[in-house]
Formats: sequence, C-alpha cells, structure tokens
Amino acid sequence: MFLKFAHQIWENQLPSGGVAIDATCGNGHDAAFLATLDLSHLYVCDIQKEALSRTQERLGENEKILYYLGCHSCFPFVDQPVDLIVYNLGYLPGGDKSLTTKTETTLRSVEKGLSLLSLRGLISCMIYPGHSEGSREGEALLNFTSTLSPKKFEVSHHQALNRSRAPSLLLIKKIS
Repeated sequence: MFLKFAHQIWENQLPSGGVAIDATCGNGHDAAFLATLDLSHLYVCDIQKEALSRTQERLGENEKILYYLGCHSCFPFVDQPVDLIVYNLGYLPGGDKSLTTKTETTLRSVEKGLSLLSLRGLISCMIYPGHSEGSREGEALLNFTSTLSPKKFEVSHHQALNRSRAPSLLLIKKIS
C-alpha cells in the first residue's frame, strides 16, 4: 500500500548525485528502484547471504552499487553523509520466516543512521506488524522516534486506519 508512496518520496528526496543505503535489501526491489535514480553511491546491506545474492542477481554489477553482508545495526562501510536510508523490516520474502529483523538491532541501526544523515536526509522504515517481532519492532520504533527533538527531526507515520496489522511507513527527516 505504501511502497509506491515511499518510492515517490525517495525520488523527490534524493538530490542529484546523492548517497543511499538499502539497509535490509531482501529480494532487491527497493535497491532496484534506488538504482534507477541519479546516485553517486548505493550501499546495499543484508544479514542473509541469500538476500544479497538475490539483489545482486536483480541489479547486476555497477560501480555505484556496493554490497555488504552484515547486520543493519552497524554501517562500518559508510564514511560519508547519507541522503537516504531505507529499511524494509520483517523477513525475507520467499525465505525462512523465522529469520526476522530484530527490535534491538533495528533501534541501534536507526540511531546510528540518524548520525549519518546529511541535512534534509531521510530515514524510511516500512514496518510489518503481522508477526510478533514486527509488532514489537514497530512499537519500539514509534516510541523511540516520538522522543526525537522536533528542532532536529521531522517524524511522520503513515498507516492504514481501517486495516489491522497492515504495514506502515515511518519517515524521519533531518532538518538541522
């Protein structure tokens, strides 16, 4: 429901020659969309080798795309300001549903991501509350981001009000 909306926001958000991170690449759909934009670098990360393989297969080789196998809780591979960080939380579609993103590592990742953002940079989190860890993860993210300084960040949460347990979109923009 919110994926096209998120893509529109990302496209309008990213400056020409911008830097983006797909912190949970999954099957590579978000990375494929980001690769169509005018980026200087696209960092693609996932903890599952299968996810990176699927994404590399989808995107192919490109000197602007850098792949990293590892947890999204750390970004040791990024040494420059980032304009967009994308999270599509939950589990790998078509993979083992017992392997999901975890509340603790996602919170650490978002917190670290906030420090990497350029001015007017954006973090985009697609939250999936349809499984127990996803529900906890979403609640923790909403609690954490509601405490961010309104002088430094704009935080919005987009959700379907008439569908229980539907995915929602959390956006965090750095304003100062």
